Amino acid sequence: MEMRVDDAGAGMVLTQDVVDERGNLLLEKGITLTRTYIARLKRLGVENICIFDPYAESLKQATVVSPALRTELRECFSTLFRMKSWDILNFKPPAAHMHRIGSAVDSVIDDAAGQLDQIVNVQVREPSADETQHAVNVCLLAVVTGLYLKFERSILRDLAFGALFHDLGKSMLPAGDQDKAFLHTIYGRELLLRSNVSAAVTRIAAEHHEAFDGTGHPKGLAAKDVHPLSRLVCIVNHFDNAISENERSGESRQEIIDGMMAGGNRLFDMNLLRAFLNTAALFPVGSLVRLNTGRTGYVVTNRAHFPLRPVVRVIEDYGHTDIDLVLKPNVVITELIAG
Repeated sequence: MEMRVDDAGAGMVLTQDVVDERGNLLLEKGITLTRTYIARLKRLGVENICIFDPYAESLKQATVVSPALRTELRECFSTLFRMKSWDILNFKPPAAHMHRIGSAVDSVIDDAAGQLDQIVNVQVREPSADETQHAVNVCLLAVVTGLYLKFERSILRDLAFGALFHDLGKSMLPAGDQDKAFLHTIYGRELLLRSNVSAAVTRIAAEHHEAFDGTGHPKGLAAKDVHPLSRLVCIVNHFDNAISENERSGESRQEIIDGMMAGGNRLFDMNLLRAFLNTAALFPVGSLVRLNTGRTGYVVTNRAHFPLRPVVRVIEDYGHTDIDLVLKPNVVITELIAG
């Protein structure tokens, strides 16, 4: 993980050698940082370093699904995504693969249900480096919200399947042709129609870019004509994309949520949006954040109904102080340094 030297703290471990402009070694990979080392790097004009933060890792809790199950979801998506055919009529995934997907979806629901009472403190989302990881993130985040809303098992299965394959139609798009990007919703519906899945699953693929007020695409459907599961996946899809882009755009997580709330009952179903924000950890446990007081600290606990106001632990010279942002309305998180 790359970090500004100004944000580094004692106890962090270098994961890459630090060299100057001439290639001279300043600090060696594997060294545990001290205040003296950090001060020296600042004096030498080093701005960024790559580190591992043992303290942050010690705070992080279990993921919503095991690494093995997350890998299985990735494989399920990737296999179906690679089955693209320019002749949609010939698309027919093997029954064995569809059964494999169903088994993975059942495991996701069971694992997430077992952790629902602490879900805001459990790692659900991982960085979306590609279409596959994005698909897995949307699936897991959507299932968690569905469990929170007490959806029946059959509905949760449709939600998980549809969320995992909401972008399946992108496999049919010519590379780099942004002018036809909206067609992936149409292609996705057609591909899933030939995959022996429920009507709700195909509608998620077709409708996840429709807007609550009828200004979305491809058909400009208003809320009453859009399946509720499609409305939920629309929210989750937007959130995962926005979080992935926020480092490049400079938009803060506060701004992302403010923008989504401003789109309530315009772009998004407000009731579903509130439910989603009650389950999504905007600042996962273990994240290093900066407060408007100028201090930095680690997120140690999230609150279900206060996604932007976790408990933040500030490390002192002799111990630490936990700041509950719910009880400190004038203190806010201004930056996610590392999460």
